[in-house]
Amino acid sequence: MVPCQTHVLLKWQEHFNSSWAAEDSVQTARRHGAAVLYNKLLYNKEVVTLAQPIQELVGPRLPDFECESNASAEKEEYLSSLLHSQRWLAHRMLTQTSYTLGLHHRLVVLQRIYYALHSKYHDKFRVQLPSQSTDSGAECGQIEPASEPCLPGGASKIKSGTDVLIEMGVRTGLSLLFSLLQQNWRYAASVHPESVLCNDVLATASSVLASLPPLSLANENKIPSVGLDCLAQVADFLKKTSVSSGSGGADPTGRRLALELLLGLAMQRGSLKFLLEWVEVALAASMSSSTSTLSSSPSLSSQQSAGVGFDVIHQTLFQMRQYSGFRGDAVNTQVLKKDADGLCRLSQAALCLFEEICNLASYCLCSCSTDAAAPGTESDTVMVYVWGSNSSHQLAEGTLEKILLPKLTQGFSDAQ
Repeated sequence: MVPCQTHVLLKWQEHFNSSWAAEDSVQTARRHGAAVLYNKLLYNKEVVTLAQPIQELVGPRLPDFECESNASAEKEEYLSSLLHSQRWLAHRMLTQTSYTLGLHHRLVVLQRIYYALHSKYHDKFRVQLPSQSTDSGAECGQIEPASEPCLPGGASKIKSGTDVLIEMGVRTGLSLLFSLLQQNWRYAASVHPESVLCNDVLATASSVLASLPPLSLANENKIPSVGLDCLAQVADFLKKTSVSSGSGGADPTGRRLALELLLGLAMQRGSLKFLLEWVEVALAASMSSSTSTLSSSPSLSSQQSAGVGFDVIHQTLFQMRQYSGFRGDAVNTQVLKKDADGLCRLSQAALCLFEEICNLASYCLCSCSTDAAAPGTESDTVMVYVWGSNSSHQLAEGTLEKILLPKLTQGFSDAQ
C-alpha cells in the first residue's frame, strides 16, 4: 500500500488537454517546477488524494506464551510479524522523503502532459473497432485504470461513403479546372491571344468573393475539412499562377487577377499568416516579371512591369483599418501611385500592405497599454465572450455546465 501523499486517483478532464499540451515538460526537471504543475492538477481536481488503511502499521499482538502451546512456533510468528511491520514502516517513511515526493510529482505531471499530447495530436488518427473493444472487455472483465480515462467519442470518426464521394468530386473538379485554365493560357499565348477565357473565370470569382460579408472564412472551425482543403488548393494554384512567366504561364492580366483573388481570400480569412503570404507572393511576382521583361526587351521594362489594381489595394487597406477598429488618419510613408491603366506596382503595393500591418500592430499595442493604464475609461462598444465551467451558473448562460468554445453573451454587455 502506498502512503497517502502518493496514493491518488487520476481523473483527466478533456477540456484541459489544450493547456497541458502547451506545457513545457522541461519544468519537471526541477523540483519546484514539478510541484507547481502538480498543484495545478490538485487545483483542477484532476488528481484526488485517497485515504488508505493503516492495518499494516498496527503492530502484532504479543502472544501469551502459555506452557501447553508451542513456544518456539509463537516466537517465529511473532518475529515475522515484527519484521513485516517494520518493513511497512520503513516503506512509509521512505515514501515521505522529499526525493520520493518529487519523483511522484514528476511522473504524474509527465503522464498528464503525454496524455494531453496523445489525445490532441495522435489519438484522432487511431481507428478502434467498437466490436473488438466490446468483446475484449466482456471476455477479460477488466476495468480501465483511472490514469487512462475514456475519450468522449470512444473512437475516431470514420468518413462515410457520401463524404468520400464529395471529397473525390471536389478534388477531381478542381484538378480539371486548373488544368483547363493552364491549357487555355498556353493555347491563347501560342495561337489566339484574344481567346483567353481564364481571365473571365478569375474576374467572376473575384466579384463573387467581394460580395461576401466581411471575414466570412475567418472561423475555420465552421468550415469542413473538404472546404479547407479546397481553399489550400485554390491558394496554391493562385500563387503559382501569380509568379508564372513565359509562354507556358498566364498573361499579365491573368497574373493580376490571380493576385487580386488571392488577396481577397486572405482578407476573407482574416489571418496575418495569409496577408504575409500575399506580400511574399507579390514580391516574388514583381521580381519574376522584372526579370522576364529585362530578358525579352530591356527598352520596355519600365512600361510592362507587373501591377495590381489600385482600387483593390486601396479598398483592402481601408477594410484592414475598419475591421481592426482603427480611428484617425492613416500614417503611411509609402504612397500608392496609380498609372494610366489604374494599376500600381506590385512592389509598392506589397510595401504599403506590410506597412499597414505594422501600423495596426502598433495601434493595437498602444490601445492595450492605454486600457491597462486607465481601466475606468469608457469605450464605444463592449463585446464579452465567456467560456469554461458554468456549474454554478456563474456565466449566466442557462443550464449549460461547460462552454468549450468562446460564446458571445448579452449578460455582461454593460461591462467596463
